[in-house]
Amino acid sequence: MPLSQTLEDNGENIVDRLYYNGKIYSIDNENRKYTALGIEKGKIAFLGDDKEALAIDADEKIDLKGKTVLPGFVDSHLHMLNYAFVKQSYIMQSAKSIEEIIRAGREIAKTMSGENPEKWIYGRGWNEVNFTDEKRDLTRFDLDRISTDRPILFIRVCGHKAAVNSKALKIIMALEQTEDYIEQIDEENGILTEASVKLCYNAMKEPSVEQIKDMILSAQRDLNAAGITGVETDNFLSLPGRNSYRIMTAYKELENENKLTLRVREQASFTAFEHMRKFIDDGNTTGNGGEYYKIGPVKLYEDGSLGARTALMNSCYTGTDTYGVAVHDRDDIYCMVDYAYKSNMQVLVHAIGDKASDMVMDAYERSVQKYGKRDARLAINHLQIVSSNLFDRMKKYDVLAYIQPLFVASDKNIVAGLVGNEAEERSYMWKTMLKKGLICCGGSDSPVEDFDILSNIQIAVTRDALNEKTEGWYPEQKLTVEEAVRLFTINNAYGAFEENRRGSIEIEKDADLTVLSDDIFEADPHEISRIKIAATIVAGRTVYEA
Repeated sequence: MPLSQTLEDNGENIVDRLYYNGKIYSIDNENRKYTALGIEKGKIAFLGDDKEALAIDADEKIDLKGKTVLPGFVDSHLHMLNYAFVKQSYIMQSAKSIEEIIRAGREIAKTMSGENPEKWIYGRGWNEVNFTDEKRDLTRFDLDRISTDRPILFIRVCGHKAAVNSKALKIIMALEQTEDYIEQIDEENGILTEASVKLCYNAMKEPSVEQIKDMILSAQRDLNAAGITGVETDNFLSLPGRNSYRIMTAYKELENENKLTLRVREQASFTAFEHMRKFIDDGNTTGNGGEYYKIGPVKLYEDGSLGARTALMNSCYTGTDTYGVAVHDRDDIYCMVDYAYKSNMQVLVHAIGDKASDMVMDAYERSVQKYGKRDARLAINHLQIVSSNLFDRMKKYDVLAYIQPLFVASDKNIVAGLVGNEAEERSYMWKTMLKKGLICCGGSDSPVEDFDILSNIQIAVTRDALNEKTEGWYPEQKLTVEEAVRLFTINNAYGAFEENRRGSIEIEKDADLTVLSDDIFEADPHEISRIKIAATIVAGRTVYEA
């Protein structure tokens, strides 16, 4: 393997750092494999075998001792700041009963007894499916047993439904904005759905720029430790105050202070047209920013979640007369997509139910036909249940699929009960997407799910929960290990318009790398999640080492 042009031009075979005795998988178009790799000024400068590496002088030589090196892992969709916010609060994913939640809530209330009574008790992650006492939603009557003096917000695991106590409900109902979301509020039971969930953030104390910076750094440490070198993150609706400009300021200041070790692409999320338009009119454009923080797509929402029965379906949920929730009617989603597309923004829309993704695709087709086709890399997020012709429509317009394989483990036992067997057969069709020629970008939707990419890859390959070992749920939809790895490397680079800089290990590309303790391609597919992250490297700098 020849040296890079840069080294040849210098007439010196010198790199900053040389790795050897490894298993280096390039994930390039030819799936080349190497044993040695050189980095110079944050770029890949040499690729070859150990014998060729002997001719290279390096400031530092590192024996990989047989470890595996992959392009740096990237998560295409999570909520980085909400993850950090939840981390500071009551994490409820493991709660097995309503009574357990009430007991834990009372303990939290005790610890806050000396604090301002207007400070909220906040938690996220409950799931009625896991309750062993009563399999029902939390209500204000449950939360009132914790406290009637301090406002409480407990958000369901999906983020699309929440329960509040009577004190919080009174605050919410007094907000001027609440009138616009009144249909999403069950006032009797204190249950909020969809955009009304975020109303609570309007009443909570808004964090300062310095507090946001602390949250970013906390989440960054955890993400780097998971082998992650980059993320696309939906932040604007994730914190009290929902202050997008304060959030952007925090990231930009950290980048200017050289404190970011994670490449962050902002999925600029909006639920109202006027907010999105102001953001665009203020000069924010996809791609604007620096090496570590930049603007990505406009992020919109068309429906909710399956578990909350707010995903928008073409047919009723089993045993009900409800079809789910349309966050925007047809005219609204047309208007938002139209403005973003003509403003040269990339667009990503949340759509879980089949009717939701049909409506999003209608809006994309209309905008492309109106303004002409360009390399916009429009995308649909989630795509959990789809109409039979959707993938062909997406392929025609080069629409990307942002998917979260972890959802298979979480939802496979409830889908048929929610929407019936026929719709279940049209769910989580990752392999079919690839066969149809779609580019699929892998993500976690953290804190809805864990951002552990190795777990995500294992579930994509096995179609089993992590603790299972079966033939897999709809095994024809299993991905190969290579296909699953590509979801979180080169495909995500493509989704970010960065495939020429990142996503594969090639000469002159950025040295963003994930080092694994074991060979992911030789491991038992059901043991992939047990592989350890040995190191995380961003722009040639080791930002995590086990």
